[in-house]
Amino acid sequence: MTPSEDQTYEEKVARLDEILTRLDNSETPIDELASDVKEGAALIKALDAKLKEVETEVKEAFEGLAAEGGAEAAGEGEA
Repeated sequence: MTPSEDQTYEEKVARLDEILTRLDNSETPIDELASDVKEGAALIKALDAKLKEVETEVKEAFEGLAAEGGAEAAGEGEA
């Protein structure tokens, strides 16, 4: 099973936690081991991509605020 685009970040984290718990407790049948590891790897990749995307958006938002604040401060000094 690969991560679905309609799953939330939190749902992906919960699924990864399920897989890791099964692996940690040796609850994964050997026939499912490879698929669980592949799914876990895909979830990690998807979660990392989402974190990077959000980090970029937050950074851009703060840069936008800083630019607006800088422009306003510059405008105040000219009066």
